[in-house]
Amino acid sequence: MSNNYILPLLLAAGALLAGCDSPSSKKDTATEESADKMADNAGQAEGLEAASALPGIQPVDMPNPGIPGYTFPQDSATINQWVSAGNAAAINLHGWGIWTALSSATSQLYNGDTLHVFETWHTKAEVDSLSNLHTAAKGKNLLARRPAEPKRQLNRPRQFFRDPQLTSKLQKKVNLGAHLMVADDEEEVFESVSYDPTAARTIIDGKLFHASTLQGMLNNQQAAIPDFPNTAIAIKPVYEIVPGPRHSTGLYKMKVWSGSPKLPQPYGQGKWPSCVYVDIKNGGQGNGQVSQGCGSATPATTYNLNDFIHYTLTAAEAKALGGGEAGDYAILVAMHITSKEIKRWTWQTMWWAPNPDRAPDPSSPAVVAARPAQLKGPSRHYAMAISYQMIHPVQPLVGGNNKGKSIYVFNPYLEAPFSSSTFSEPARVVTNGIVVVNNVGIRTNCMSCHAQASFTPLRSKIQNPGYIADTYVDMGSPKFKGNLRTDFLWSISDMATFTADSAR
Repeated sequence: MSNNYILPLLLAAGALLAGCDSPSSKKDTATEESADKMADNAGQAEGLEAASALPGIQPVDMPNPGIPGYTFPQDSATINQWVSAGNAAAINLHGWGIWTALSSATSQLYNGDTLHVFETWHTKAEVDSLSNLHTAAKGKNLLARRPAEPKRQLNRPRQFFRDPQLTSKLQKKVNLGAHLMVADDEEEVFESVSYDPTAARTIIDGKLFHASTLQGMLNNQQAAIPDFPNTAIAIKPVYEIVPGPRHSTGLYKMKVWSGSPKLPQPYGQGKWPSCVYVDIKNGGQGNGQVSQGCGSATPATTYNLNDFIHYTLTAAEAKALGGGEAGDYAILVAMHITSKEIKRWTWQTMWWAPNPDRAPDPSSPAVVAARPAQLKGPSRHYAMAISYQMIHPVQPLVGGNNKGKSIYVFNPYLEAPFSSSTFSEPARVVTNGIVVVNNVGIRTNCMSCHAQASFTPLRSKIQNPGYIADTYVDMGSPKFKGNLRTDFLWSISDMATFTADSAR
């Protein structure tokens, strides 16, 4: 069993949020408000630094999983050569290496549970609070430790608020607890954003969550923020909440992804035809089978809690979700992962699969075959989709075109529900002389979406480029005029664009 330490802002009712970590309202909790006030008090900030030296959680850098042929960080020229040559085998192995490393166990414990590497990393809200304290702390290493007893809170996925149809559903449910939802709802999942130590340090040292910093760059005629170091990683883990021992049967009914529909359409969990059952007592015998039509549980369709990376909720965490009790479980169902090893970052996305040996699209048999032997335990129960380009053949950073084959890389739990109303502009790829229109979630690509990430000045009438489905994005496009590109990270744009420094 594992514990994920999550401190993102709670979602405010009715907030319309944008970006792949779309804009959120700030200061949703008293804890975050008090942290902001401390930014004006150097003595208190130094007190926090002193507290960080006490026992707590130490963020762990990416370990070496010992996979032959895998290196992190890999030289950008090498990865770009893989992409140009169509060396999918090397790309797939690299993606699995990243997942193996960040999901591996550490020597650290919390509540008797062993932490995975990614569970030691600072969350977006923690980085935001530390960023506010950075100046007052006089440059001391605020990132050396995370709290000894961190408060873990989860958001409903913010990109869902980019789509008016999903927004309407979520607004009706905003005051409902996690356990009042049913397995047919695509809004059932909860997410966070975290950064590895080098990415967190870059944000804090550069004050990249501050509007004044980004506006200053715009004033200096900069087109983009400085690039992150090649060791930087940002992740978005996604969870479902499973009732704990208080549940009478001990089984949790869970919708699972079985592949894209034949006709392109919004395809959230409500349309998925298959289910499995999660046995919190770990007596399941699931062998890769699913319940078609979500009928009664059988031994073959019942899986163990230990088949998932998961953690146990405290009473405070359950209350923060609006329902449930201490002892309920947060099970990891998906994760977006991006690393700054190349200019446009690498992109891999994971989701839990009943039969990871035969993972459906957007994975492939070739991706499955690349899994290394070093990937063990519950981490091996996750499927992967990966691509380091938007379309094939690969296009240059600037001056390319959208002629080629679309490459669809999305996460079933996050992008699949998107309708055409999610996107700020049509996405078209000319394939063999035929225009292919990509305008739903199952026709998206992580790189195309995140290429749009940019800072829009406060009170400006300039429009942020917003979401786009799979297509080539020219990083020199006039669409970015008046904006500051935020190195493919929507979280930078989100945290600075909608909260003035004076409000911190």
